[in-house]
Amino acid sequence: MDGGIAKFLQKFQGGYTSYFNLRHQRAGSLFQGTFKSKLIKNENYFRKTFAYVNKNYDVHNIPKNKTQFVFASDTEYKNGNFDFVSETEGKDMLKVFGGKNELKKHCDEIVNLIRRERGKTGLEEFDELPSEGLKSSLKKNS
Repeated sequence: MDGGIAKFLQKFQGGYTSYFNLRHQRAGSLFQGTFKSKLIKNENYFRKTFAYVNKNYDVHNIPKNKTQFVFASDTEYKNGNFDFVSETEGKDMLKVFGGKNELKKHCDEIVNLIRRERGKTGLEEFDELPSEGLKSSLKKNS
């Protein structure tokens, strides 16, 4: 079904908001903006999105004293102890990126790219990656 996950999450978010508001005797929205989703159609966009998700706390400058409130799967890829990410998926992704050091390097480069391009609203807006090293890294691991 087209948009199945997006529709499910939209309904889930709406239902949770209703429950939360009723339970806490309040009104209004809980989440900023509406739920959005976008199909990942190519390898380059996938790699940027993967890095963004894994290092989101760095993209948004979460202070070090608040990182205990952040869950990010990059620590699982770093130490190889997969809990949230399935072990099979984790090992497959490490192969795709050429190991944990290359994955970390890629994620850090993407975070730096996103932070430099901060005025843009989405990862897709920078189709061409400016760093030659990053371009060759993406091609090498494809």
